Amino acid sequence: MERASKSREEAVGRVSAALATVGNWMFAPSTRRRIMAASGLELSLGDYTVLAQISLHAPVRLSALAELMDVDKSTLSPPARRLESRGFIERQSDPDDGRAQLVSVTRAGKLAIRELWKARASTVAALIEDWDPAEIEDLAAGLAAFAAAIKKNT
Repeated sequence: MERASKSREEAVGRVSAALATVGNWMFAPSTRRRIMAASGLELSLGDYTVLAQISLHAPVRLSALAELMDVDKSTLSPPARRLESRGFIERQSDPDDGRAQLVSVTRAGKLAIRELWKARASTVAALIEDWDPAEIEDLAAGLAAFAAAIKKNT
């Protein structure tokens, strides 16, 4: 039993280390620039990040989004204005508080996000192009299970 426990502990350590590497790679400015270039969209890295976060949490107040992103609300206002001017997001009154506004992704914003996600998938595909299809399926299944565990516990 002790051997199985140690083996599990070592495997969890390897998973943790690998996830740290993946996370660092996914959020590295160079990776995000590569995704932006592949998408054909001309967005700054900040605008890309804000659009992606709004798409995940909309409709959302910018103050709530700032809290989720652990940044000051003032840092979200300029990219939100740029995204709104490009027609990617829209503001509407918060039905719970008429003084506040919610931001949501527009149809054009959803199309932009779709292009970003396709570019992200293409970037990942380039890393695993030499893998056996079964290995890719195993990775996909494992990561999907891990993502489900995260959602369940947050």
